[in-house]
Amino acid sequence: MPYGCLGAQKLSQASRIGLEKALDWWQKSMQTSKHKTYFVLAGYDDDAGQELQLRRQILTQTHEDSELLNNIIEIRAKNEIALAQKISRVRELLPIETITVFVESRNAVSVKAIFKRKFSKTLVIRKFKADFEFDHHWITTSTSFAWFSRNWLLRLWFELKKRLGRSMRKRIRFLFRS
Repeated sequence: MPYGCLGAQKLSQASRIGLEKALDWWQKSMQTSKHKTYFVLAGYDDDAGQELQLRRQILTQTHEDSELLNNIIEIRAKNEIALAQKISRVRELLPIETITVFVESRNAVSVKAIFKRKFSKTLVIRKFKADFEFDHHWITTSTSFAWFSRNWLLRLWFELKKRLGRSMRKRIRFLFRS
């Protein structure tokens, strides 16, 4: 999952940790099935590909093997929903047997729900912990209570959504429209 840049030449801590964990997992999986394992570099459209460039630069510095570098796919999207949609449409990846998403533990609830809708049983979520920098522009609060309550409310909403019918969900959305 993309987590943004801090300035022009520095990835955020969450982005660096996620990249390192994904690279480690990718190297291990490439030893068993080289031709079937792809590495998807993802980024948001907001930064005009800056995060993707920094991630690509780290990848080319750490890996000299051209066979590994041929299995890299870059995707930019507006948000996580669009990202899951674009990943599901890339021809080189189809059919997707397993998709492993590395996500920071605070965002795992919402990301899992989004990717679960698109990839269902093929999805594997790997969580990691990272402290976001003070000046990170995507994180509005860093208190654990705020994140705990956000994740709790999201879990509650997704469970209710599973149990409610479509007409009831439409009525609830209508009530909370601003």
